[in-house]
Amino acid sequence: MAKRLKICLINPRFEPSYWGFDYALPLYPGHVKCTMVTGALPHLASLTPDHEVYILDENVEAIDFAFLQTFDVVGVTGMNVQKYRMRAFL
Repeated sequence: MAKRLKICLINPRFEPSYWGFDYALPLYPGHVKCTMVTGALPHLASLTPDHEVYILDENVEAIDFAFLQTFDVVGVTGMNVQKYRMRAFL
């Protein structure tokens, strides 16, 4: 039987830009932390049912780098406007 991997998939935070909606979020009703939800991470997680997958959106919650060390695999996705933050994970 193959080892059950512990996988973390990360959507990095947006730098202040049009795509991050930093200035628009306070105008939204309720307690909104982000408006750009990526469907790629839940889709990828659904393709790996034999493994434990944790999805982390840095636009919603802070990253605990000590916690990341407990994973076997850490994946990062994002858009071009997130490239500097994505590179910070290298």
